[in-house]
Amino acid sequence: MDTRRVLVCETQVPLVFGGAEILVRELLAQLKNRGFVADLVSLPFKWYPKEEILAHAAAWRLIDLSESNGQKIDLVIATKFPSYFVRHPKKVTWLVHQHRAAYDLCGTQYGDFDHVELDVGLRQRLIDLDRQMLAESQRVFTIGRVTSARLEKFNGISAPPLYHPPGWRRACGRALTATTCSRSAASSRSSVSTSPFAHWPPSRDRCAWSSSARVHNARTWSA
Repeated sequence: MDTRRVLVCETQVPLVFGGAEILVRELLAQLKNRGFVADLVSLPFKWYPKEEILAHAAAWRLIDLSESNGQKIDLVIATKFPSYFVRHPKKVTWLVHQHRAAYDLCGTQYGDFDHVELDVGLRQRLIDLDRQMLAESQRVFTIGRVTSARLEKFNGISAPPLYHPPGWRRACGRALTATTCSRSAASSRSSVSTSPFAHWPPSRDRCAWSSSARVHNARTWSA
């Protein structure tokens, strides 16, 4: 049997490194550890001015990841908005979060969307597109119950939470202690992105989570 090729899709804000970046890199490392040929696909994202958000989403939509260098890509794993806009016949989404400014943060001090005509129209367009793009996924998971509840409330999509291994939380905490983070700073902390998997179960017979978390096995993505 040929080795399966998997691409992990990441939305990257330049010069920012935090929990989402650690998550996708650890996922990539674990796919490789389990015998998959895997790589990371990143596109930059800038959420302001609001009128540019759809253009950034369209950039992902224009990408065809069905194959690379003449070789078939068996699976893509999307994560954060708008990476799940990518086109692929076998797309799975592990949802970190959507563009929350258009969702639960709308009208608050933490978001730049308000209840005015222009914002309402763009917000509804984003919600509709999210529903459409996520529905293309063969399977949708989220990183936690709150994210699942938000997805159900606003988009009518039911998705089980797929929790990351406990070691990742410690790594994320270290990465987020700094108020600002550059790529060079992230490189100096390269050990942060590798150490958490001392806690990853070495086989399917050892699992540190509840029975529902058995989906962490890499085969889950293609089930």
